[in-house]
Amino acid sequence: MTSSQCPDITIVLCTFQRAEMLRTAIASLFDLNRAGLFSYEVLVVNNASTDHTDQVIEEVQALSEAPIRGVYEPRKGIVPARNRGVAEARGEWIAFFDDDQLADENWLLELYLFATMHNVKAVGGDVHLLFTSGAERDLAPTVRMLLGESRWSQSPRLYAGKVNPGCGNMMVHRSLFQEVGVFETSVHGRGEDTDLYRRIVARGHQFWYVPSAIVHHLTPPERLDPAYLGKLSYRMGEGVAWNEFRDRSRWMFVLRWLAKRARRELVHRPAQWLAMLTGTREMVLERECQMQMGAGHYVKGLSLLLPSGRKVARTIDEGALAPVPGSSATAVASLATAEPVQRSAASQPLVFAPEEVRGGQAATTTK
Repeated sequence: MTSSQCPDITIVLCTFQRAEMLRTAIASLFDLNRAGLFSYEVLVVNNASTDHTDQVIEEVQALSEAPIRGVYEPRKGIVPARNRGVAEARGEWIAFFDDDQLADENWLLELYLFATMHNVKAVGGDVHLLFTSGAERDLAPTVRMLLGESRWSQSPRLYAGKVNPGCGNMMVHRSLFQEVGVFETSVHGRGEDTDLYRRIVARGHQFWYVPSAIVHHLTPPERLDPAYLGKLSYRMGEGVAWNEFRDRSRWMFVLRWLAKRARRELVHRPAQWLAMLTGTREMVLERECQMQMGAGHYVKGLSLLLPSGRKVARTIDEGALAPVPGSSATAVASLATAEPVQRSAASQPLVFAPEEVRGGQAATTTK
């Protein structure tokens, strides 16, 4: 493909402060199997990084069989970055990939084959956790989901119910963005992929899950820290509440919000206590994550329903959510701090050779 030709597929890869991890992610996209059926480019969206991300983009351009372009998005946040990628993409199809992933060599081919053979405009695939050295654990399903794993079925199926596509592994025809719009900025990076999926389906389009389209999500030990997972769980609960608020009438949302509140107190809390008394470390961690998701859902729902709900005091002491004096919010719920998880620019980068993915386990080196 010459520089003047438009590719069939643009892979949008958004990144923030992960220059060396980005290098590894891009390397896995250098020469994907195309079977002579399509062309593709890699579009890297630098989301206001202050490290050497631009230098990495320049260095890898000469190493890749596929064209690599870089654009700079000054507005911080994954949603503005992805929307910038959609705006800058030249391909008929737009695939999304994260900077902490490695692609299977047939990843893009599997998505493209299914979409074109079945005449559908939106497809997603499997995300497998790839534990880095020292991180291997027998994690519970809820924790694996929080870390980005998506292994729903062994055969292609329509996404449905609670199983939705994620931006780490999906491909959408550009005409759908023209029809339903781009990623919703008001969700602030919590459930923007689910929101897009629901808008696509609401317009009568099918969104298919293709398990043979595989990417590997790098999972270093620090991501298994309970504090990190607690924040992640809380934010997911917030995102679920926002999507439910948008998709349902006010009264239906209130009923669902109250039902989830009751489930948290009557089901998840006793299960948490039981796990602490008799369960394994992984069982305790799963129950704690479920409690934090419930807390995020409750507080976000309260802020959406009541002006005074935004004044609810967040306290870490004993995991209690206490009402502010004078506020109409009188319930008490457990939660972790709801501050967004920040990526540390000073943390050591993880570097893997793409071919190591084939073996299912990565080794850690640092630079």
